[in-house]
Amino acid sequence: MSQLTKSIALLRHPEQLENLWLAYWNTGRNYFDFVTAERMEGDSFRESLDREVAWILDLRRRKDYIISSMARLHLELPANDSQSDPQDTAPRDGAPQAVVEFYVVDLYGKSGRASVELNQQLRWVSGEEVLSGQTNDGQAVSPSLVQLLTRADVITRHIR
Repeated sequence: MSQLTKSIALLRHPEQLENLWLAYWNTGRNYFDFVTAERMEGDSFRESLDREVAWILDLRRRKDYIISSMARLHLELPANDSQSDPQDTAPRDGAPQAVVEFYVVDLYGKSGRASVELNQQLRWVSGEEVLSGQTNDGQAVSPSLVQLLTRADVITRHIR
């Protein structure tokens, strides 16, 4: 079993930069999630995430959003870490079980913002909502996302 390598988009609200984050409704799992990309062979973490942001959010690459050139955080989770992905429990010979990078993403231009606002599968959520595991109206947030964000400490709880 190979090592899990993925990147996560921290897509900030245009005016409330570190207070609100864009999440999408994952219909197959019935919860809100951040755009996440598994790293493909030969691609960087950032390239993989760029492709997923465009596809999941239906945005135009290099026109509707900007991904930071550097990761906000590079996180390696050991195989025996209870915070790591619960679906992957294969032991490793000292190698991390999961490597995750978090990238800040900002909407760019009027069309990118309009596209997000018109998409009913997307929602701005506060750091408090994400880290608590549910939105203010009781909708679930991905449990694995909550674990990773809590462990990484890359967003904070700001109450609106």
